[in-house]
Amino acid sequence: MSCLQLGYVVLFIVEGADPDRRNKLIELLDIDLQWRMHKVSDGQRRRVQICLGLLHPFKVLLLDEVTVDLDVVTRMDLLEFFKEECEQRQATIVYATHIFDGLETWATHLAYIQTGELRRAEKISDVEELKSSTNLLSVVETWLRAETRIEKKKPVQNTAQTQKTSVASSPFFSSRHMAYYR
Repeated sequence: MSCLQLGYVVLFIVEGADPDRRNKLIELLDIDLQWRMHKVSDGQRRRVQICLGLLHPFKVLLLDEVTVDLDVVTRMDLLEFFKEECEQRQATIVYATHIFDGLETWATHLAYIQTGELRRAEKISDVEELKSSTNLLSVVETWLRAETRIEKKKPVQNTAQTQKTSVASSPFFSSRHMAYYR
């Protein structure tokens, strides 16, 4: 076996991995065990990485843009797997992303961080805007556009002065973040 089939080898030598869980993930992520990692797409490589990360069950899982390289079907299948993990094993998943399609039926809660401050944290079912909107994407777009208008109206501050504040030193200060969790 070529060392370039690293994904295949690593999937089967991870210590303590349950073979049934591994096989379920390989099928779920549509991983071809004959892939040569130097010849596959970014999405295929990402599938192997995700599989490796999920081989051991978790109680809490923190994800940051993990599905960005996945096709729509694999992404939705993975979200369904995460939902099952939460319901069957009482796991908790925090998923930070800028891809909102399909999350309104997956997430149970939402956290919205703006300029280092938690602006919203609530159950998805309590988000008033979702009661009159067809999807989460349009709701979040409205929030982000409103935020952008507010930011454009603010006067520019002295950078040295801004750096001294605790909020400015937060890793969340310079951008907008959404996190969804179950």
